[in-house]
Amino acid sequence: MRKFIFLAFVFCVCATNAQEFKLTDIYDVANQRTVGQEEEDTWAVDIIVTNDPEKSIATLNIADFGLLDEIRISVLEEPALEGITEILKITLEYNTCCASTEEQYYLVTADYDVIALPSIKNEYGYDPISDIHYIFPNQPFGKEGTILRAVVQYTETHTIKDISVLRSIAWNDDDFGQEEALTAINY
Repeated sequence: MRKFIFLAFVFCVCATNAQEFKLTDIYDVANQRTVGQEEEDTWAVDIIVTNDPEKSIATLNIADFGLLDEIRISVLEEPALEGITEILKITLEYNTCCASTEEQYYLVTADYDVIALPSIKNEYGYDPISDIHYIFPNQPFGKEGTILRAVVQYTETHTIKDISVLRSIAWNDDDFGQEEALTAINY
């Protein structure tokens, strides 16, 4: 039952955000391989440009690969950030006793250079009441020239109830690789 509620929630969120991040086939997952000891169940996969497989955008190290349910790649076009043509979002969805997602965000330039944002993890024990997302300038609740990391709270009918900004990042072509991933736990 929990899995059904979670999947229904994910569908509702995806449906309400369809005008924002859109699933794409411009990018693909390739070169799946183990990392370290096989018993650790950590794998690496490359995110590549589909029509140029030699062009790797990112390499993801995926812990607990056996628990991975799905990898989704979506794009937000024209994000209203100077020098950025699109934002690539890679969602890793895990479904075990508790559902969880990990989202990797990459700011992509016209030359396919990428700038990674710190990943965001959301864990759900029951029906989600809040989760963490990045909000970009061209999205609802976005702020010009700024990337927002915010907690989005939902009503029982899965509409947005409130947004609390955790961090406001003024866009100036930064590298965000040193910052730790952020996790939201809903139990």
